[in-house]
Amino acid sequence: MKNFLTCVFVLLFLNACSGSQWVVLEWKFKGIEPGYDHPNRSKVTVDGVDLPASDSCRQSSGGTYSLKLSKTVHRIRLVNEAYYKGRWVEHTFENGFSINAICEFEVNAKEVSKVLIEFNLNNSECSIVRFGPDGNKLSKKNPVFKGKHYPMTVDWKFINVEKGYDHPSRMLVFVDDMEYGSSVQSVESTGGNFTINIPKGQHRVRIVNQSFVKGVWQDHKIINNYSLDAVFEKSLNVRKAVRVTLVIDLNNEQTVNRWE
Repeated sequence: MKNFLTCVFVLLFLNACSGSQWVVLEWKFKGIEPGYDHPNRSKVTVDGVDLPASDSCRQSSGGTYSLKLSKTVHRIRLVNEAYYKGRWVEHTFENGFSINAICEFEVNAKEVSKVLIEFNLNNSECSIVRFGPDGNKLSKKNPVFKGKHYPMTVDWKFINVEKGYDHPSRMLVFVDDMEYGSSVQSVESTGGNFTINIPKGQHRVRIVNQSFVKGVWQDHKIINNYSLDAVFEKSLNVRKAVRVTLVIDLNNEQTVNRWE
């Protein structure tokens, strides 16, 4: 009986392990100027859940973060931070750096064993390349956003916000997995309006609302204990200015969204 129970335990353990896969995120910087090789680290979010920050290292050394994921598709967000003037700050244009070192992408852990992220400081571009278990590249470099851009205006507001839950909020805009801009913060009931320029052509545009709760920004998603996913995605053929209007109803748990 003891041997039988041991066998059952081993089988259950192997079955559990076979349902997950290690995926390594690796990032590096290109075009570092002398004297600006800052210590850096990355914060990673998987399916809206924040994980601890990575170990720090110099930008010229790159960095890695290992994730054990179920063999399904996951949404990964990586935010790089630099240690500058005695504190950790997000590596963004807003903080005086030459690139928004923030990206968001999907990973099918059944097919991908490594994701290489390169932040090019020379031209403010980010590339994301996926590799399979055999080490072969699975995807091409993200398209370079050159040429004509058109303004995209995002109007949003929350309605039926409960008293005491009118959180500070902001909107992030992603174009083909790269963060392209963010709004200033405002409380949910006030909403906001902001405009960024997005590139001409066929692109997948994703708008993510975030709330500032207990000292951290987090995606406004059901997985983070909100009543709805305030995430909006659309494939667009950008040929002119775009306007997006979002009215997020917390009572009916739905969003009226209009793309023009």
